[in-house]
Amino acid sequence: MLNYAIRTINSEVEFMNIILTDGSYIILEGDERKVSIPFPKGIATVHTHPGICLFSYKDLETADSLFSSGYIVVSVMNNDCVSSLYRCGVYTFEDKSVLKNTVNKVRKAKTVEELLNIYKNLIFPNYLKFITYSI
Repeated sequence: MLNYAIRTINSEVEFMNIILTDGSYIILEGDERKVSIPFPKGIATVHTHPGICLFSYKDLETADSLFSSGYIVVSVMNNDCVSSLYRCGVYTFEDKSVLKNTVNKVRKAKTVEELLNIYKNLIFPNYLKFITYSI
């Protein structure tokens, strides 16, 4: 997806890769600063961001829906880094509540510093994990 991330940096058009339940994958092209689709049955997805590689509040709402339908990994990336939310067990009510609370915090964040602080302190009580790493 790195080539697609570079394309997104240059054009702001986002791309999404979905790994389907049978192991195959699809790559979809979205619009400037968004990709909107009805999600097929899958296990993982990553989409590109033109800026910071952290989840927007809409991305977090989508992650909640995807975890509820069986996805294991939901990620965002740019050409420098990847952020992932992943399940290492069932998607519990407690993890869902923390994710929903994070949606509200991210929605209200006004600066990049506020956003970074939200993610720096993000801890789920059970089986949902958050990680950001450099490419």
